[in-house]
Amino acid sequence: MENTSYNIYNASAGSGKTYTLTKSYLKIILSSATSANYREILAITFTNKAVAEMKERIIDSLYDFGKVKTADHAPSMFLDLVKELHIDVETLQKRAKTRLKEILHNYAFFDVSTIDKFTHRLIRTFAKDLKLPQNFEVILDTNLLLSEAVDRLVNKAGVEPELTKVLIAFALEKANEDKSWDISRDIFDMGRELLFKEKYEDALEAIEQKNIGDFDALKKLLKTKIKKAEDDIQLAGKTNLQLMTDNGLELKDFKSSYFSKFMIDVAELKPTINFNAAWKQDFENTALYTKTLAEDKKATIDNLHQTFNKHFQVIKTSFFELAFLKNAYKNIVPLTVLNALQKELKNLELERDEIPLATFNSIISKEIKNQPVPFIYERLGEKYRHYFIDEFQDTSELQWSNLIPLIGNALESQDEKGNNGSLLLVGDAKQAIYRWRGGKAEQFLNLVHQTKNPFVNFPNVENLPANYRSYHEVINFNNSFFSTISANITNTVYKELYEEGNKQKVNNKEGGFIQISFIAEEDKNEDELYCNEVLQTITTLSEKKYPLKDICILVRDKKHGILLADFLSTNKIPIISSETLLLKNNPKVNFLANLLKFSVDSEDFEAAYALLFYLGEQTGQPKHAYISENLNQLERHLSNQYNFEINTLKQSSVYDGFEQAVKHFNLVDESDAYITYFLDEVLDVEYKQGASATLFLDYWEKKQDMLSISAPLEMDAVQIMTVHKSKGLEFEVVLFPYANSHIYKEIKPKTWLPVAAEEFNGFTDVLINKNKEIVNYSETAESIYNEEHEKLELDAFNVLYVALTRAVKCLFIFTKKEYEGKTENPKTDYYSGLFISYLKQRGVWQDLQLHYQFGQLDENKISNEVLHEQEEIKFQYSFKERTSFKIVTTSGMLWDTTAEAALSKGNTIHKILSLIETVDDITPCFEMLVKKGSLSTEEVPLLELKVRAIIEHRDLKEFYTKDAIVKNETDIITKNGIILRPDRLVIKENKATIIDYKTGARNISYKDQIDTYAYAIEEMGYQINKKIIIYINEEIIPEFI
Repeated sequence: MENTSYNIYNASAGSGKTYTLTKSYLKIILSSATSANYREILAITFTNKAVAEMKERIIDSLYDFGKVKTADHAPSMFLDLVKELHIDVETLQKRAKTRLKEILHNYAFFDVSTIDKFTHRLIRTFAKDLKLPQNFEVILDTNLLLSEAVDRLVNKAGVEPELTKVLIAFALEKANEDKSWDISRDIFDMGRELLFKEKYEDALEAIEQKNIGDFDALKKLLKTKIKKAEDDIQLAGKTNLQLMTDNGLELKDFKSSYFSKFMIDVAELKPTINFNAAWKQDFENTALYTKTLAEDKKATIDNLHQTFNKHFQVIKTSFFELAFLKNAYKNIVPLTVLNALQKELKNLELERDEIPLATFNSIISKEIKNQPVPFIYERLGEKYRHYFIDEFQDTSELQWSNLIPLIGNALESQDEKGNNGSLLLVGDAKQAIYRWRGGKAEQFLNLVHQTKNPFVNFPNVENLPANYRSYHEVINFNNSFFSTISANITNTVYKELYEEGNKQKVNNKEGGFIQISFIAEEDKNEDELYCNEVLQTITTLSEKKYPLKDICILVRDKKHGILLADFLSTNKIPIISSETLLLKNNPKVNFLANLLKFSVDSEDFEAAYALLFYLGEQTGQPKHAYISENLNQLERHLSNQYNFEINTLKQSSVYDGFEQAVKHFNLVDESDAYITYFLDEVLDVEYKQGASATLFLDYWEKKQDMLSISAPLEMDAVQIMTVHKSKGLEFEVVLFPYANSHIYKEIKPKTWLPVAAEEFNGFTDVLINKNKEIVNYSETAESIYNEEHEKLELDAFNVLYVALTRAVKCLFIFTKKEYEGKTENPKTDYYSGLFISYLKQRGVWQDLQLHYQFGQLDENKISNEVLHEQEEIKFQYSFKERTSFKIVTTSGMLWDTTAEAALSKGNTIHKILSLIETVDDITPCFEMLVKKGSLSTEEVPLLELKVRAIIEHRDLKEFYTKDAIVKNETDIITKNGIILRPDRLVIKENKATIIDYKTGARNISYKDQIDTYAYAIEEMGYQINKKIIIYINEEIIPEFI
């Protein structure tokens, strides 16, 4: 490898990218005997799992290096580093031990992070500068936020007249499409598809300030334009017909009457008008008559041909203009609804000080745009000198553009020793399957081919040549298959990616097995055929001694995974899938949820029935008799039989009530992952929204389809997951059923089309339905369609690539035979057609053959690995029996003089003051704490009085005004790496006032503490204005140091 500061690794599946990343990281931190430069490294990847894996590999490698005695027993990476760093074994061993100790003792500086977490940290640090609420909350689940915005929008129907008309119009449109009058789902789907995608951000920003009146005006304008286009079409058609009549021509004088009949249809503006026929594609050069026509009429038509063509082109241009206008018109109502939903989302975010994670990159991008040295990067630029980005193909355009100034500064500048910073990118454009989340493979391809390079330095690009994951047969099959089918890719760059990017070298794992199976063309249900094939394969694998935990079934569509899970479970095959891991599918969790529903509404017979059904199953009693006997006296039955009072859930927090229910109904003895995770969710909702049963039930209704536990590691069961979930994973055996996806399939897709603002009432973009017809609208529309069509193609090939490269030893593909009409040509716009095409080109295709095998399915060698026995942990209750249990609030007995009360007082006051910047924040702060359940309404008056006594104190009030920058409990890292956290820092005109809050008696150590803060702040370039310790006891006593 070249010794360059800017490296790009093209890492195909299984090529050892984690090894490469780990080695490169270790090379930097072990390059010097004394350097602690791991603090200067920022390693970014895209999932928490990948972060954990990378950290583990680095720590484990350092640990292993530290145990090395001689080169004979050293890991290969260790020997590589000895050679590359030009040091001996003993030196590297000592450095590894030292560096491991340093990292473990200063773990916070070991910066391996997801890109979202890094961006969040950036925004949190500079919230004030970015004009964001200091205590904003990050929203990870945009679906929940969107769902609430949709509910609020729909609830305005009948309240706001203009919006009501729009919503009714939207409902009528859906009814005309034979959809439900309940429009909430349609609005939600449209919002999810269009509001959170990076590529639509400019178009959405352009309509953000528009109102319903603006959309109405645009609708009227489009209606006028539609009428004009229709008139132009009819006029041109009638003019051509009149020319025929005036020149003595009849319908039959034209070849097969095509032209003359078409003009009649045009004049009548029939809906069947189209330009598909070959003669319409090249009208100017098409003969309009047959050879047998009279010469004089031939001459007449020849003379008129140019005039006919002039009107024909008007018809054609106006026809496609009309199609565009109608498309845009059809989307005005949805666009108006989308705009209203966009505003509702913004209002929700502002009301709650919430920021969706999806908008972080946009916030930073807007801030750093057009700034030569973005201020939010100035300090970070000094901290980080080396950057590692994993899975670069999944990086969005905004994410990358936001990182460029930071990385560019490191690459182009030198530290005090004259060393440049560095950048290492690792990716594979063939594994870019998250375009819907903003991932852009084209960025990686541009860097690899050096068509776009944002830095002064040029990269050293290196391909990782070998596949260390799979057996020979699997590697050779994938090399051969993808190189062959690449001929079906339209875009030349994408085609080259698959032609040249599938030449992986094999490792030392000989053997392996691949089978492509086509389901029989029978009258049986297609799902049944796939399920039976999968079951039969699992049975065969079990006979060959493959454990179930080594088998993974990959599906593209979640519904197929659910179907297979049900079928296999019915046939006694243990499975783990996203469905089995959902909390809502656990009977005990369902029992608790239904118990809460019943506590809120004792007339909820559905919940009552579910409770009794569960209890009946546990007791072994005849279910129907048990339910019938207790349905109308459920409260009494729960009290008498289980000593559980339903009022417990009404009188306590939901969490406490559930814990009591768990104990009284004996739901768990040992720790239960489903119950534990469920209670964690309850606690989280109570903290963020308040301890209300109705609040939690509303949350549960919206979130239950997404909440799941992690898969247990040692369970011997077949895994079922989507291809997208499998990325980055590997399995001994992969089964890929339903391998017949349509490559270009989209569900009612929409796109934005740029328009001239002066012609469309100030609108710069309009929303349209995306279909093949739009290529005729304009060159811009054609370009948009073709580009997205090519991206769809790449994404489909990439999903197939990820699916087929997860297998270590055995790969089973299940597809079907699909041909073009009645021909024998495979439909290559389907996966199934690609498999047939490949088998034909390989010369092994037989029409009647259903199974094609490559390699040998040998009996599996049983591993001697002993599964770790898991120790069962007793379920821990956090409550005590109510007879001896009393809740003491954070500020309980606030003004007593005991040590415990003083501690409680200090904690409470500190918490409240940390949330307040100015006097105007006092009331909102207490309202928020009451809403979250942190304080009761009874506690507020006394606490507020004490807080106001501090903030409105005659000697202190100048430090709680709006004209200064305030940092509450903000970490300060000294040049020695020590973290300090003053309670309050007030900065005005480069002068800093330090405030620290204390309770109890004065203490000399408090002065030393504030002096330490002052010294660190002076080191940062600020002048110290005042140092104040505020003693909060019966009286408020400020001490100016």
